[in-house]
Amino acid sequence: MSQAKGRTRLSAAGRTDTGRQRRHNEDHVLVKPELDLLVVADGMGGHNAGDIASRLTTTSMANFFEATTHAPVPGPPADDEVDLEPAGRRLVAAIRKANRDVFEISSTIQQHQGMGSTIVAAHVSPQSGTIHIGHVGDSRCYRIRADTIELLTRDHSLVNDALAIKPDLSEEELARLPRNIITRALGMKDAVKVDHSSHELVAGDIYLLCSDGLSGMVSDDQILEVFAITDDLGEICDLLVAMANEAGGADNITAVVTRVEERVIRHISAPEVEVEVAVAPASVALPSLRDIVPEDTLDLLEAGAEIEVSEPMHAPSGRAPVARCGRCDAELIVGNRFCVECGTRTET
Repeated sequence: MSQAKGRTRLSAAGRTDTGRQRRHNEDHVLVKPELDLLVVADGMGGHNAGDIASRLTTTSMANFFEATTHAPVPGPPADDEVDLEPAGRRLVAAIRKANRDVFEISSTIQQHQGMGSTIVAAHVSPQSGTIHIGHVGDSRCYRIRADTIELLTRDHSLVNDALAIKPDLSEEELARLPRNIITRALGMKDAVKVDHSSHELVAGDIYLLCSDGLSGMVSDDQILEVFAITDDLGEICDLLVAMANEAGGADNITAVVTRVEERVIRHISAPEVEVEVAVAPASVALPSLRDIVPEDTLDLLEAGAEIEVSEPMHAPSGRAPVARCGRCDAELIVGNRFCVECGTRTET
């Protein structure tokens, strides 16, 4: 994925892998540059229902964003969304819609009962220079900035919920809690609470969205080491998947990486000259682009460079010759057979 708007440009890559101990891959990835949308969904449920839940999640997200491209987000904002800009509200609303879609299938089709999916999604608003993160479950989003890694999401797990209630739990007490139980997912109820955050886009920042098949097998420090090895986003994803598999590959493994890049805009000043616009007969040749734009500028345009003109560009000075009426000397309008001033028939 490569998308450029505003003053930043985003590049992204994604990989998903079955791992070494699962028969089916129930993770799904959505990378939609035209929608500025990235999604990782990790499904759960018997009889391959997890695959259906995660696939339905990514499909629902894409459909919602496509349907609301030029429309406001429906409904009033929730209390915790009042300060969100429209792009952030759109992301949260899309996740809630995906939850309703998964819940409807889960509650109406017997073989899919109990299915669900985690989700972590990023929606970029280049116009405001912001990236919005929304998540439900234990799929994660990390930010890599200046050789440091920061977890931007909080797992909705039994362990984390217990710590939220009683922060002073000992290591022994935590060890007695099962670590693979999540307390929030799409499809469990007809409504879901979506955790969300917004962050300024800073050139050089890298965001990693991943399922717990990666974060559960590879430590944060090990993840950070990969970003020091190569700048190629596809290679980074491949290395992360390989490391998780090398550590045992106990679950499906998914990684999506996006980097914020500065757009290069060339500032070119064109010589300022005056121009008078006049209606000329078809036989009169008007100035061409090469007459107006400097040759080095044309070479850049032909090479596909993005140009920002700091001064208005004008045609060369002088007035293009015009046809005039032989009787009253008024300017003739091309296509008219009579002078609009005196009515004399013309030859044009």
